Amino acid sequence: MLNDIRDECRSRILHYLPERQIYHRTGGEVHYFVLTTRIQLAVVSTLTVVALWCVLTMGSLILGNNPFSAKIKSSQELQAEFDRRVADAEAKLQNAENLIAQQRQTFEAQTREFAEATDTIAQFVDSTGRSTMQPITAVEYASSRVLMDPRERDVLPRRPRKDLRKMAALEIDTDIDPNVQKLKITQNEILAEAEASTLDRIERNRAIVGETKLSVDTILKNGGFGEGGLFVPMDNDIAKSGSSMANRVASIKARVKEAEALDNAMLSIPFGIPVASDHYRTSAYGMRKDPMNGRPAFHGGVDFGAYRGAEIVATADGIVKFSGRNGGYGKSVEIDHGHGFVTRYAHLDKIHVKRGARVKKGEKIGAMGSTGRSTATHLHYEVFFQGHDYDPDKFLKAGNYVQ
Repeated sequence: MLNDIRDECRSRILHYLPERQIYHRTGGEVHYFVLTTRIQLAVVSTLTVVALWCVLTMGSLILGNNPFSAKIKSSQELQAEFDRRVADAEAKLQNAENLIAQQRQTFEAQTREFAEATDTIAQFVDSTGRSTMQPITAVEYASSRVLMDPRERDVLPRRPRKDLRKMAALEIDTDIDPNVQKLKITQNEILAEAEASTLDRIERNRAIVGETKLSVDTILKNGGFGEGGLFVPMDNDIAKSGSSMANRVASIKARVKEAEALDNAMLSIPFGIPVASDHYRTSAYGMRKDPMNGRPAFHGGVDFGAYRGAEIVATADGIVKFSGRNGGYGKSVEIDHGHGFVTRYAHLDKIHVKRGARVKKGEKIGAMGSTGRSTATHLHYEVFFQGHDYDPDKFLKAGNYVQ
């Protein structure tokens, strides 16, 4: 059967593709070419294959399988991938820059925080170094009288104080570098100790002033410590963040200011004894029988008796506002101590200071005498606050707590 099929195919091929001869005449000569069945079959097969390839190619183009479009699509995908990676790289770079900027801000904030704490510590050292007020628990005088710490007699309501060291320890950030953390702990310990010392100064001074029965706030308002200058806003990370250290430093600075203001006020209050020699009291403040006419009269000061020429000294720092004769006071000296305090020293035998002179506590300003309206050698001593006379004994008793 196969032979029959093969013979059938051969006969058909020979029928359609018989041997052909092609004649070609050139220059009077005739040539011919023989196209055998095989050659014709090869040509037809080749043309068929070419035609099929063209048809398939055209179909592919029609159906969208263009190889050029595939390359373009692939190129677009590569470009998109490249753009995505570039965008990722830029985002990472931006994140890194933001992180560096944040770390820089944090570092600058910590630096300023350390600087604030260091400045505050320096203020503590400077303030305590200048202070002449030392804490005492008891003072014994020649009369064998022992005076307890005035804080025991403070009539102002008192609030319990927290443990400053424990409070400072809780404010340490545990996420920072160990070395920085150690430095912060050291700073906090110094601040806590200095803050406690400053609070002791404030409370002690307030208690001493309280012995005079005067208002501390009223005295401070008469201090004359004016402040001014250009407005410089606090535009830094510490102020914006409101960190515990910044708030604590600000609070401590306020307490230092208060302690310094109280120390200055203490220098203006006449706590000293006006007679530098052995002396005795001859008349107290208040109502008494007038020594000249025996009639009841108000005595606006305290009289001290001693020998003629006994040294009379300033009871606080100040500026001499009057020096000379003053009617019944005789030879007298008046000293303006600031904060609203003025003292008067009357019936002097000699005056050793002139008007406008600046004097220190304990400095000699005159000698005891009996000039003016006086029956014998003595010193008439008065204390004024805001233009009103006060019992000098209150200041003298409070002065027993001040060294």
